[in-house]
Amino acid sequence: MGTALAFVGVQVVTPDAPEERTMNASWINGAEAAAPAANTQLCKIVTSPGKIGRVYGFRIVSQEANAAGKVWRLRSNVQGQSLNLALCDVTNPTYIADVDSELAVIKGNGVDFFEVINVVVATASTIHQASILYEETDS
Repeated sequence: MGTALAFVGVQVVTPDAPEERTMNASWINGAEAAAPAANTQLCKIVTSPGKIGRVYGFRIVSQEANAAGKVWRLRSNVQGQSLNLALCDVTNPTYIADVDSELAVIKGNGVDFFEVINVVVATASTIHQASILYEETDS
């Protein structure tokens, strides 16, 4: 129970501060893809059974000359529901969340996942790679 404060005829109980949690995430790197076709999966994680997966960020690196026309898709499938987030006209996007503000939380049922997809055909002779900042904990 939190701290009790007494006022005339009223007792107020303040909640305990949330327990601090240490983030133990690491980068999961997809393989380098040479001039990937449209809708190529660059990186994917599937949470282990009985665990909780937390996505804290992503990064995409490509050798494209400029961002014009580039579209990346972050896709999460949770309990059969797909969530898509498109990043348009960005050459090398990177995002890292705070420890208490995950980008996605995924239950370890062997089906739900989080992935990064290259949506538009890449320029010939360019290399693309994506990484996901990910942590698994006991559920």
